[in-house]
Amino acid sequence: MKLTFLGTGTSQGVPIISCKCKVCRSLSKKNKRFRSSVYVQTNDKKYILVDIGPEFRLQAIKYKVNQIDALLLTHSHADHLHGIDDLRSYSCDCFKRTATNSDLFDAPPIPVYTNEKTIKDVQNRFGYFFVHPKEGGGHAKVSLNIADKPFFIGETQITPIPMMHGKLPTLGWVFTSTSSNNQKESIVYLTDCSFISDESINLILSTSGNIKHLVIDGLRIKKHSTHFSFLEAMETAAKLNPHQVWITHLTHHHSHLETSKYLNKHKNTVGLKCKIAPAYDGLILKI
Repeated sequence: MKLTFLGTGTSQGVPIISCKCKVCRSLSKKNKRFRSSVYVQTNDKKYILVDIGPEFRLQAIKYKVNQIDALLLTHSHADHLHGIDDLRSYSCDCFKRTATNSDLFDAPPIPVYTNEKTIKDVQNRFGYFFVHPKEGGGHAKVSLNIADKPFFIGETQITPIPMMHGKLPTLGWVFTSTSSNNQKESIVYLTDCSFISDESINLILSTSGNIKHLVIDGLRIKKHSTHFSFLEAMETAAKLNPHQVWITHLTHHHSHLETSKYLNKHKNTVGLKCKIAPAYDGLILKI
């Protein structure tokens, strides 16, 4: 299984429009962050996108997102949803059109998995998806599915994890495969969260087996009402005993290097024993 970070930034991305801070002016590629999203390739060649923000077209071209078999949505904030119209390039068989076969609408819909609140928001904001387009038009074809229990995409088990993003319910995701020696191995993706219940922690532990990589929301050093701080992210990570922790959804308050130094200086204070680092756009994780 392979996970590619398409974006690791907060809702405004980094650099922020018109900001003159040192991070936003940095020339380092690791300080340039699209809105948070990941692209997962499973062992049996299924391709899963998690979140689809307003920069998705640019992300898809840059990182060669050429196939999408499913979309998982954490929640409905604009930075995680408002690129969804670009699914038309995948769900309308655009790549298969010819001069004699111009039908845009014969491809099956892309399954979208999320919670009930996000489904309602998709229906309200993108209602034109669910009516037949006028001649010459086109739109993404999706099927909306409530994710309230584990399910499979190909051979990979997907477990939705209920979390809270301030007062908004969100979903984290556990991607679990079986290794050659018949052991469960997982990548856990938990972004946009400020609280994860003991029940959800236990759900992760009971379904994930060996957590090779934990990706977790960590906005900045200072506490925030809807996101984990770096310390809060590390405290939660310590409960899950992963092999490696990656911090995502990062703001412009700290550079990649400053964040890395802070994490490694303070991880022992919360009992985190594994490696930890800030994620960055284009980073690839493998298990």
